[in-house]
Amino acid sequence: MNYEECIAKLEETVAQLESGKLSLEESIAMFEQGTKLAKECYRTLKNAEQKITLLSETEEQQND
Repeated sequence: MNYEECIAKLEETVAQLESGKLSLEESIAMFEQGTKLAKECYRTLKNAEQKITLLSETEEQQND
């Protein structure tokens, strides 16, 4: 799942939780799913940040 799909799924999960229409068990399952999605989004962003940092450092070294 790419970042955009992950965010969309996370938004959908949050909307379902906020609707108040889920049972306690469903809410707990959705919360767990949302937590996993949030971690996946964070990992994706962290990896992107690391790549950008590496590319920036490489570019600076080439310009020196």
